[in-house]
Amino acid sequence: MEGQPKILSKWVLPLVAAGVLGLASAPSAHGIATLSISDGLGHTLNLNNSSGAFAYTGALGNFTLNITSGVATSDALLPGLNFSATGTGILTILLSNTSFGALSGSITSQISGQTSGTTAFATFADAGNLLFGISTLLSRGGPFTSGAFSGTASATYPVPGPFSLTEKIVIVQSVFGTTSFGTTVKDPVVVGPVGPVVLVPDAGATAPLLGLALLGIGLARRKLIAL
Repeated sequence: MEGQPKILSKWVLPLVAAGVLGLASAPSAHGIATLSISDGLGHTLNLNNSSGAFAYTGALGNFTLNITSGVATSDALLPGLNFSATGTGILTILLSNTSFGALSGSITSQISGQTSGTTAFATFADAGNLLFGISTLLSRGGPFTSGAFSGTASATYPVPGPFSLTEKIVIVQSVFGTTSFGTTVKDPVVVGPVGPVVLVPDAGATAPLLGLALLGIGLARRKLIAL
């Protein structure tokens, strides 16, 4: 019994010290990944989970949605999103998280799926670390029209942080149909030198998406008038 305190001090104290050091060296945690979906008609759905995983099946305005996601692991910056929407109208989908630090590589966004309308995507960073901040356009893809589609875009963002990242997808369906897709936003390590970053204002991505949305509404209204 007399030797027990010595045994404890010999094995437990180094373990405790290692745990303290581990906590001190651990990177700061990101915020809570949040998904926001709106149809432009006053219907909005917001989902968030401390684990970063989402699951939802139900209606939003004129659409029926089926949404799942995986937790952001490895080199993923945002949770991988699996999304399906059936209906008519316009959906704006925003997936965002905050408190990212300096990244060693490029921010690569990828989307693939199938649409009966028109789909486009863009990825943004915000040095103010605002959730859904879109002050700096990193990359964009589309518009993708009826049928299968796939797109990949990359950009570097040499900001030490903290900053936020936001993925934006717009779906325009002027007639009843279904759009489904999967997305990823990753930070794969870049081998070799990286060129200078070109900062493009948000209007470069939003204007074409809004133009498509207005075109879809105009076509739908003409058809209704003709009837």
